[in-house]
Amino acid sequence: MPIAYPYRFSDWYGYDKDCTTNTSFSSGSGQAGTKFICTQSVDTTKYHDGSNNNPTTGDTVYENAAGTSFTASGYYTVQNGATPPTTIGYYRITGTSGVVASIGLCFP
Repeated sequence: MPIAYPYRFSDWYGYDKDCTTNTSFSSGSGQAGTKFICTQSVDTTKYHDGSNNNPTTGDTVYENAAGTSFTASGYYTVQNGATPPTTIGYYRITGTSGVVASIGLCFP
């Protein structure tokens, strides 16, 4: 169906509804406690809805770019994005909504 001017609401029916602005970052796969958290492998990409490169307290972390799958409870490491990357800290998620409850720093 061709689009006529002026646009009608029905012209927008097929727009991309899953387009998101979530930020990707390198993360560990998670663990139950903080023991050896700063040496955890950073082996996955996760996504968050905050405005920084890495998630901060109050941000929601997702398993997918669309933001439809929350990250589970646990402790997860983050890197600085340099080459080669360095683990700079970790974040903690409690509950099932993927919200970051706290963050911590890792020191070399």
